[in-house]
Amino acid sequence: MKKIIPQKFLFLFIFSVILSTNFIFAQETDAPVLSKDELKLIKLEEKVKSIEAKIEATEAKIAQADSLIQDGFEMANEADNEIKVISSEEKIFLKENETQRKDLLKQLKKADEEDTKSIESELKALEASYKTETKAFEKRYSEEEKKLTKAKSNDDKGKEKLKQYNPKLKEYQKALETANEELENFKAEKEL
Repeated sequence: MKKIIPQKFLFLFIFSVILSTNFIFAQETDAPVLSKDELKLIKLEEKVKSIEAKIEATEAKIAQADSLIQDGFEMANEADNEIKVISSEEKIFLKENETQRKDLLKQLKKADEEDTKSIESELKALEASYKTETKAFEKRYSEEEKKLTKAKSNDDKGKEKLKQYNPKLKEYQKALETANEELENFKAEKEL
């Protein structure tokens, strides 16, 4: 047999559940209520902190741009110096090679048949050495040219970043100054 619950008891049960949940939520949401002035003060302080964070981030980006420019400058100086060294080494090599070649050609004019073959083989070896060394010098020049290109790229990137972030930094500094004034004025006004 089914028991029938009277409507009165059902209504009381539902009503008590609703009251208890309202009571529980009311206890959980009891947070300190701040006044308008306290809320405004917090908002002004957060504004100052936010702008200070933007300034820090912008200064870090400017420092990074300065670093790129400095790296580019140092890399370019290093590459220029290395190109000078390569050039002087190449001049010495060419001079020595030309001297050896002239000596061998003089010997070739005075040589008999047996010596002619050995001198011609020395000339071929000298020519092969010349080609090998010339390629080595070209490769070294190419590497230094790549460094110069990279240095120029770093310098350009750094200057572009400076153009981008210096105005932002000035803008943020002015905004910080204004926000600090607003905060100080508010504090002074509320202390009166």
